[in-house]
Amino acid sequence: MSAITFYLIDDPADDAFWYFAAELCAERAEADQPTYVVCANLAHVEGFDDYLWSYRGDRFVPHTADPEDAAHAPVFIGCDPEAGGFARVINLSAAAIARPTEREQIDEIVPTGEQPRDEARSRWRQYKAIGATITHRQIEAVRPAET
Repeated sequence: MSAITFYLIDDPADDAFWYFAAELCAERAEADQPTYVVCANLAHVEGFDDYLWSYRGDRFVPHTADPEDAAHAPVFIGCDPEAGGFARVINLSAAAIARPTEREQIDEIVPTGEQPRDEARSRWRQYKAIGATITHRQIEAVRPAET
């Protein structure tokens, strides 16, 4: 049965949603955990792909958006919530992930705003109805505090 975590991003930074998703991708890549990142559409895929190349100068996230290279990178970015073959999924779209019971971990990244939160509540209910273990975390700041 899937473990599903909803990350509710409350950080007001313009790129908070993208930054948090990139950090989660980096963690998965560093742990050698193949992960599928589901975006809302092709423009979203291309935008996140570009963001991963430049979001931090000190951290590289090996990734691809090319289905032919998916087996060669720990992070694959696409826009099909129906896609199978990945135990770990990071969801950046407003759609529920298909066949969640076939996944080990689903991470739902939820940006600020009433509409994204309403959409997340709907996904929460869908996942809960099939008996998934669900947790949530409020993310006040996506970047570490400077010391």
